[in-house]
Amino acid sequence: MSSAPSSSPPSARPTFDLAYSIDDVVLDPHRDGQFLYRRIEDVMLAEGTLAGGRTLDAACGVAKLTNAIAERGGEGWGLEPSEEMLGLSRWVHPGGRALLVRGVAETLPLRDASFDRIVCQGSLDHFVAPRDFMREAARLLRPHGRLVIALANYESLSCRLGRRLHGGRPLPDRPYWQPPPDHNHNGNLAFVRQLGVGALRLERCYGVSLLWQLQRGDWSWGRWLDARPRALAVRILGALDRLAYRAPGLADMIVSVWKR
Repeated sequence: MSSAPSSSPPSARPTFDLAYSIDDVVLDPHRDGQFLYRRIEDVMLAEGTLAGGRTLDAACGVAKLTNAIAERGGEGWGLEPSEEMLGLSRWVHPGGRALLVRGVAETLPLRDASFDRIVCQGSLDHFVAPRDFMREAARLLRPHGRLVIALANYESLSCRLGRRLHGGRPLPDRPYWQPPPDHNHNGNLAFVRQLGVGALRLERCYGVSLLWQLQRGDWSWGRWLDARPRALAVRILGALDRLAYRAPGLADMIVSVWKR
């Protein structure tokens, strides 16, 4: 297995997270968070669905995206290392049409050239060896297939402003601009661009959302938006999202599309 990319935290010793739990999922109740969740789900569904085609959702969690792809006319396969998450996915989607497999993304137990799309939403920074996953994705993709990755950006404008406004003062909890301890890699645009070396070529890269979670002291961007009229908040978030699309290095999430 290859060594971890250079953007891994220096002190980290990556391990496979085989016991990821629903308790590890943190939902954002504010408008900026809800906007981001909806946008990234819509983007991944649009990029990952091919009518009559076969899509693999790597690290699928409770397989929400996987089942949505299947409902749209694609053949949805979900791969997930956590037994708990696979069990929950069957409970949440009792009549779901997705096919679920337990395994790790770095060694995919599937045949060569068997998928038209592979998607990975918000999970790549948990992987032990992302480049191994990229090579596996290249092996599984059909000649005209695409791999679509959505990754949280810890060099986003919001994170940069958060670090600057914070000024190094001690905090009781982990600040939002610092990757959680269960992340093996720090997501940013430089990390994304070097992923496909020797395996896949980057076709497109764009951003989703801007200023998510920005805060200083007791003030937060999310609460400020919550206090605005809904129509105004929607317009503001939409305008910022259009800016983020053209500036993935500053966006809250980076979407990259890869081809063989």
